[in-house]
Amino acid sequence: MIRQSLIMAIPTLFFGGIIVFLLIWNFVISLENWSLFNPFPKFTGLLSYLYLFTQNFFYASIEHTILFTVGLVAIGNILGLLLAALLYFLPNNTQRAIYLSIFIYPIAIPPTATALVWLWLFNPQIGIDWLLSKLYLPSIPWFATPLNTQLALVLVEVWAYTGLAVLFYLASFLSVDRSIIEAARLDGASSMNLLFRVLLPNSMNGFIITTALLFLFSFRIFDIPFIMSGSATSPTLMTLVTYIYYLFAYSEYFSVAAALATLVAVIAAIVIIPYALLGLKRWVFRR
Repeated sequence: MIRQSLIMAIPTLFFGGIIVFLLIWNFVISLENWSLFNPFPKFTGLLSYLYLFTQNFFYASIEHTILFTVGLVAIGNILGLLLAALLYFLPNNTQRAIYLSIFIYPIAIPPTATALVWLWLFNPQIGIDWLLSKLYLPSIPWFATPLNTQLALVLVEVWAYTGLAVLFYLASFLSVDRSIIEAARLDGASSMNLLFRVLLPNSMNGFIITTALLFLFSFRIFDIPFIMSGSATSPTLMTLVTYIYYLFAYSEYFSVAAALATLVAVIAAIVIIPYALLGLKRWVFRR
């Protein structure tokens, strides 16, 4: 068993070592002054990080990333929970499989295609507003203000990734011991009581995995805001990752881009590692 475990761990250790090496290399680059105007970098310490804290784009990208991440995690969890509950209480497994495939289908669509499709839907002449006008309903000014534009992107995120939450919540509900469900039904529990008093308390693993994945998808989002805004310098849709691309490809401040990439990696690790440790504590060490 020990030898088999070691053999299974070799690929993880190998690729994990590559990732750690690249992160360390990225951090070393961030401590230099490598840019288009400095082709021969020299050690400058934390100057690249200090430069970041003087840039308005940096604070704008943080604000937008927080909005997009909180919006997706909150709305995605709520919608995923409700839709998974509806699927769970369906009496027919075939219907459940069909509806689940519909919910998770947006995950299979490339983010670039998703952004382009939603740009057409937001078009006032041929999109959602056109349909609303035919129904004599007020149109929605999707891109009239910065806040409307950001909320429109959150809507696209929710459409694209909520299916992931549905999938994991449904898997957690289906893994709950059937004897507990049957005992609750014999006691006269309604579907709502089953959901909030039986299924949810026994499905924390679904919440942990869903929250972690939704956070990662939103925190590193690049394609959707880049396509919807048309550039990496949008004042309303710039995220931390698009700002990294701007620093590297547009400004060619390679060390500053490496510094921001290091900060993004550290923030992601701070959020994800506690979730991973909690998962190990609940499902591995408990056994």
